[in-house]
Amino acid sequence: MGSTTNITISNPSKTAEMAAGIRALHRRRAKQPLFDDPHALAMCGDFWRRVVSSDCLSVLVVDTLLATASGIMPLVYTRARFGEDLLEASIKDGLDQYVIVGAGYDTFSARRPDLMEKLTLYELDQAATQQSKRERMKAAGIKEHENVHYVAADLNQEKLHEALARVNFDKTRPALFSWFGVTYYLEMESIKETLTSISSHMASGSAIMFDYLADPDLTPYGFIRMQEDSANFVARRGEPWISSFVPDELPGFLGELGYETVNHLKPEEVGPHYFSETDDITYPAFMGLYHGVVGKTRNS
Repeated sequence: MGSTTNITISNPSKTAEMAAGIRALHRRRAKQPLFDDPHALAMCGDFWRRVVSSDCLSVLVVDTLLATASGIMPLVYTRARFGEDLLEASIKDGLDQYVIVGAGYDTFSARRPDLMEKLTLYELDQAATQQSKRERMKAAGIKEHENVHYVAADLNQEKLHEALARVNFDKTRPALFSWFGVTYYLEMESIKETLTSISSHMASGSAIMFDYLADPDLTPYGFIRMQEDSANFVARRGEPWISSFVPDELPGFLGELGYETVNHLKPEEVGPHYFSETDDITYPAFMGLYHGVVGKTRNS
């Protein structure tokens, strides 16, 4: 059974819930899903489960009522594919520690038992979201893998390395940190703190991967309405976008914090990288994907 530490906090994340619904809907609708999550539906609450399971309801809710947010949806499964491809490559290079920061209703441990045998996984999230996820796993008959450590944490209240110090995380060995769906909800100072917490306290060769919002002033003309609608949608649900980056300046920003850029797909590059014109999927060209490694000169 996976271990856990507890801190009491608020309510489960609404955006994490929606992300699970988007992954489930992508699996149901796509002929060849970019990211196939067979457990996503089990991670949905009653509302999203009903929506995803019904073609009529999904058209009504997702394509009509939530039309202003539908543009951002491809980000959810695209970043998941980006991250899992990098994880597989890292495991081949000998990585054996994986940390999902803001894990939400991620189902990696259930989906990939083949990779879990080679990893120790640490899932960090607020206690309420984590508890909700574990209850849904139990209800669906999904067993918790013995190599998973659940770390209930609020990174607004404590630093990442401090949260990991509460479990048997080995900071002398490299780890890959997945940080998707988080940066744009944080103040820039909090983003720097988490990035520095990794580059200053983790082993050389540790890596970070995350998605980010590009500076709205740089949004391509054809995506301005989509960007504004998406921002308004999450703001109305109490989780507004706060921070953004200038993509061309991102490698320099990360470099100052101790990272060497390995993979960086700027917002306008992501769509062409993953989708062809026949896929009938439009990636939101204001969200980028980044992967950097802690440099040996910074932390050795």
